[in-house]
Amino acid sequence: MTYDEFIKKHNGVAVNYDGAAGKQCVDLATAYFNEVFGSGIKNFWYDAHHFWDLFDKNTWLKANFTKVKNTPSFVPKKGDVAIWSGTLNGGWGHIAICTGEGNTSYFYSYDQNWSGKACTKVKHTYDHIAGFLRPKKQSKISAKVLDKTGYKQGDKTNGVLALKELLLLAKAVKLHNVGMDKNGTYGKGTAKAVNTLLKKWGYSENGIAGVNFIKKLSDEITKKIK
Repeated sequence: MTYDEFIKKHNGVAVNYDGAAGKQCVDLATAYFNEVFGSGIKNFWYDAHHFWDLFDKNTWLKANFTKVKNTPSFVPKKGDVAIWSGTLNGGWGHIAICTGEGNTSYFYSYDQNWSGKACTKVKHTYDHIAGFLRPKKQSKISAKVLDKTGYKQGDKTNGVLALKELLLLAKAVKLHNVGMDKNGTYGKGTAKAVNTLLKKWGYSENGIAGVNFIKKLSDEITKKIK
């Protein structure tokens, strides 16, 4: 699961991930660590500030995240985890997942148990922030783009027809299971097939089939029919 898929799943929903103390902020963070990064841990700590204070005591966190101090010039990136110190919420602190939006005065994050139980996007200042945890595996946050230019939805050319011939052959050798018409129009079915393969290969689903996409698709088909 990627960051975007995780947010799509949890936004507007409250989760009691550890099944222990109700739907708390730590439940959303624990779900994030497990579902996106595969921690396999159902409960880290009950106090949110412990994700900062006791970070060095958890082998999995140390292997997969980097502690970043809250400094006047720091702005969190998409996927960073914000941690508030025990000076907030009567000693519990708080934890949330950053969107990457903001500046040195404020930032946005997805929070559970902040203004309500359900996960929601919140604008924060840096008051009480202890620091941030940055994922080492950034491919889970922002997938790489395979092609920035190429065939895209709405195009109608003989080149699109050739692309679709390859996509239909790819379907025949079970690289994907998306159907489409056999013509020169890049429609919704073609876009779905292209994005299905991009996701399968670990790239951003931008719907663009350029030189790199076509070459990789050809290579993958060749592997299947050898």
